[in-house]
Amino acid sequence: MMTVSENNMTIKVTPPTEGLFDLMIFARHADSQDPYNWVCSYQIQCVEPHNGEKLPENPFHFWGLHQKVRDFGVKESSHKGELLVAPQGTLLLTLQTSQPLLAMYELVNKDLDAALSKKCLASQAEEEKLSCHVLCPFQGYYRLSVFVKYLGGSTFRNVANFLIHCLRPVNQNELFPSGLSMHCGSGISSRGHGLSNPSHSAPIITTKLGKCNITFHTPASVEVTASLSKDKVISARYPLERYVLVTHLRTKVSVCVVLPESGVYKVGLFGRSKDHKDFVHICDYVIRCFSDPSWPPFPRVYSLWKRGCVLLEPRVGVLQEQSWVRFRVKVPKAYQAVVLGQEKTVLQQTSNVVWEGDVFTGAAGTQVKLAAKFSQHCSSLEVILAFEVEGGSPASLGCSG
Repeated sequence: MMTVSENNMTIKVTPPTEGLFDLMIFARHADSQDPYNWVCSYQIQCVEPHNGEKLPENPFHFWGLHQKVRDFGVKESSHKGELLVAPQGTLLLTLQTSQPLLAMYELVNKDLDAALSKKCLASQAEEEKLSCHVLCPFQGYYRLSVFVKYLGGSTFRNVANFLIHCLRPVNQNELFPSGLSMHCGSGISSRGHGLSNPSHSAPIITTKLGKCNITFHTPASVEVTASLSKDKVISARYPLERYVLVTHLRTKVSVCVVLPESGVYKVGLFGRSKDHKDFVHICDYVIRCFSDPSWPPFPRVYSLWKRGCVLLEPRVGVLQEQSWVRFRVKVPKAYQAVVLGQEKTVLQQTSNVVWEGDVFTGAAGTQVKLAAKFSQHCSSLEVILAFEVEGGSPASLGCSG
């Protein structure tokens, strides 16, 4: 096990059996591509071999930080030793950087396949810091390799290889969701897309209530949408897209998430500017909840739900049958707002530009739709939101936009 710095080198040898071993050392100039030259040799007499677990393979030949790590934009690591210990199977590695960098990570263990390995890592790239959250699902030794490149660079370079010893593994049901990008949490990507002042800068959100509200300040030219996913959905009655509601205010976007069941979820944020037709990925968040939440979904959202639209009441997409429900909603530039259900209810606009009115839901199995006209001369109504009507007890939801 070799660690190298600018001025010294340390080699730790663990002979596999007792006996006599030859250790030959070769070296070359750090900036050279010439062959290595023999420097010296040692003989090692092993009287009693170490019977511990074999270390993971390391094709990069060194452990710890690369001796020229500063040349790659990395200033220092949160972990200085050659061995990182994860007593509870979790570890947070941070690298301070001299300029913004992008990073990729590789986690290797004898029992870990490539697909499962990707669910063990959540990475964050900030202006002057790289972070990697590591989960270890098996006891034993791991190799965590770090690769970085400059923004706009073409090639990732190996800058560090850390040896991790996991004493107590995490439950595999608590691993990260599949498909996380290299941009988790706020950072270089969110700022590059015009998002600032995040409510949650860290990529992992743990909630006991089963709901959370992620907010960013946004310029008027940026539109944000969000997706919610989970590797294995057990009991959710509606598509997971119904459990996310995006609200654009004048200078802020709110992504309200409610969870239908326990587990680990991925929230993906996407954005586009006025000059672009397609949404592009911004960043991901991981939401963890193990307290058996069972929130009802939000209403189904249609394309006219845009900047300035705010759902004040009701904050759920499932309404109790044969009951009166108060509707309060903001719909900018609307000439008229109505609710279509068992009967048509015309909402009244108040002095604070809120459309409101009392609506009778009707029979279970039907839908109630919020619609609007955006011109005095337009005869057709445009549907904005759709609610399901069901039997059973009413549910309330207090997550505001």
